[in-house]
Amino acid sequence: MKTQILLISSLLLIACSKDEPETVNLSVSANKTQVRIGEPVTFSIQHNVNALSIYTGEAGHNYQKSIDYVLRGKSSAELQEHNYRPTAPEVKHYQVDFSTTEIGSTTLANGTFEMRNANSGDNLVGSQAEVVTDATIGKKVLKVNAQHPNWWYEALRLNVNTKVGSNKKMTLRMKYATTILKSANDQSEHPEESKFPIVIRVAGIAQGETAVTFKDDTVWDLTITPKTEYTDYTFDIGRTIEAWESAVNKKMATLSYIQVLFTTVGAGIGYIGDYYVQSASFGAIDYFPFDTGKGITITDNSGIAHYTHTYTQAGTYEVVVIGNSSGFKSYKGDGYKTDVGVVSANEYKYNNEYRTIKITVTP
Repeated sequence: MKTQILLISSLLLIACSKDEPETVNLSVSANKTQVRIGEPVTFSIQHNVNALSIYTGEAGHNYQKSIDYVLRGKSSAELQEHNYRPTAPEVKHYQVDFSTTEIGSTTLANGTFEMRNANSGDNLVGSQAEVVTDATIGKKVLKVNAQHPNWWYEALRLNVNTKVGSNKKMTLRMKYATTILKSANDQSEHPEESKFPIVIRVAGIAQGETAVTFKDDTVWDLTITPKTEYTDYTFDIGRTIEAWESAVNKKMATLSYIQVLFTTVGAGIGYIGDYYVQSASFGAIDYFPFDTGKGITITDNSGIAHYTHTYTQAGTYEVVVIGNSSGFKSYKGDGYKTDVGVVSANEYKYNNEYRTIKITVTP
């Protein structure tokens, strides 16, 4: 009996290690290759596989934008060194500092960052702001002298010029010469106040338009607590964009610039004195998901499967059907009795075949 058990076990291990997936036989046809919008088309698939999937060619289901197509043939080194995820090219990550701005220049970061008079539009770099080297960090920063927070004119402007993406957070990395707020009327100190209001407004281009529109409409609950070490102050601009959209009565397509004002609380109490801007950022790269296929259920052993689909938009669609045949697991070593830590997908053998058919959809 012991000899028989050992023999059976040996045969099972040999079978598992030598099992190969079947050579895939796959053919695809459609009952119609030209249909109208709303008219169903049925695909007939002859196969000998374990799994079937179909990419219908529509947005979100385009095989050439799938992870299988994009990553096929890429080496491990390529996958580690590059990001192959699809991105929205018009959504840009805005990030600036003043490392390339010459000291004495009145243009900051090639014009991507400004300090302006919010009322007249005049450039305040050279009068109330200048690029200096901060010896504490060994970097160039923008030094701003805040004088009249109650006048609502000393504005930072971030020229982001990006399509509105999913990430709408703005970060200003700043430090303040003091944490004590003062009265804008008589310069008296008010240590009882620890934070001051920040007013953020935006300008943008509405969907279907080309003109840049600035609106005063905003949110009124944002504050800053000044700190004497560089700190990341992060604000969600999404609510401000929503206020802009409510005023314009249209969705914003492009965010042109963000305007930031430091204002006063109570009886004209705000920040007066020097503060320093090290960097500014907004948003992030928007990544799209890879396009996906749809699984086709194999209900019997007939070797024939059917899939019916209805297109809702006119166009020419490249339909891709994938058939997969997989073998049993090819165990390594002693079958994971002692080396379970080396489990790998490569221990499964499989064959894939691809078939393509074009469908033309007319109105």
